[in-house]
Amino acid sequence: MRMAWWIFISLITIQIILVQYMVEEYLAGHYDTLFYYFLALGFMFVFTIITYIFFRKVDRVMDQ
Repeated sequence: MRMAWWIFISLITIQIILVQYMVEEYLAGHYDTLFYYFLALGFMFVFTIITYIFFRKVDRVMDQ
């Protein structure tokens, strides 16, 4: 499960960086690029949930 921990940390780090970029673009007044950052953030959120479900099932199988 140690591998899953590092994957989750890296995915959360990417999400934090995307939020930072979104704030910078918003404050700079570049509203047309916010949609693409929002899509990337949504994709990373869905990917993180799928990865969490996968490792949770792997952990259950390893416990049996």
